[in-house]
Amino acid sequence: MSKEKIIQSIKNNSISDSEEWFASLEERKQEEVLLHDKLRDMDFRKKISKEDAKKFFSNTKMLDGLEDSEDSLFINNQKWFNNSYLLKNSISGLSDAYFNELISENSKGKVVLDVACGFGRESIIAAKSNAELVVGIDLSPNSVKEGNELALKNNLSNVIFSVADCENLYFDDDTFDIIICARMLHHIEFERVMKELQRVLKKDGKVICIEALGINPLLNFYRKITPEQRTHWETANILTFKHIRIAQKYFKVENIRYWHFLSPLAKFSSALLPLFNFLDSKLFSKIPFLNRLAWTFTFELKKEDS
Repeated sequence: MSKEKIIQSIKNNSISDSEEWFASLEERKQEEVLLHDKLRDMDFRKKISKEDAKKFFSNTKMLDGLEDSEDSLFINNQKWFNNSYLLKNSISGLSDAYFNELISENSKGKVVLDVACGFGRESIIAAKSNAELVVGIDLSPNSVKEGNELALKNNLSNVIFSVADCENLYFDDDTFDIIICARMLHHIEFERVMKELQRVLKKDGKVICIEALGINPLLNFYRKITPEQRTHWETANILTFKHIRIAQKYFKVENIRYWHFLSPLAKFSSALLPLFNFLDSKLFSKIPFLNRLAWTFTFELKKEDS
């Protein structure tokens, strides 16, 4: 499928009525759209009380915390693209920087799909890395609007955002070279999406993934006591190795890496983040079985001959 045909397909399937689109979604998907639109709404953030900030945003990864300016780190701030900044100021900086580099290495000259793209952070990284074309899709029209604004802010013409459902993709078979799944596989029906990604990915294509890992009982307890920050579906579907076994039905699973054991504790003492990152990367992530208690993991899915 040529670049021109992909763009035409996006135009043919564009929505004309956001309210009608929202009404057509399943209830769990409506809940997803409503929550994440709320968490990214600047008016909500500017007027938020300290109590609600703790309730809704205690899981923010940036040590800077909640800002009330239009450059808030909860929206399309350019600092998301600065790996040096992330390593110094984000409790997920190690995995974020790694994944940013993974996107860059795999995107040059490729046709890339970013599924459930949110405001388009990973799409923009791929476009900046000289991808031939990047398509970012999301259930939320607000997310797509933000993505297009972010592309404009970065003077990019090789990325396009579209409202679409990754469980029911409208693209032809064998369309994309690379697919990005960034922190979204616990938001969807996993096997249904695996089938769709396998269908639209070209032979020898690759899906690159970064996800929360749902094995550590302490992390799972935290997720249960902070229900305002995620939907019921998200909490119940954090990935485990059950999901990896499902993925193996459709792809060859490669390069599993584990991230973040101590670094989340830097929320209590930011000065310790460099030490925690050192111990995580040099020690805890390398100990077999213990490393599966990590907060986050990355992995790649390769499409081979059926």
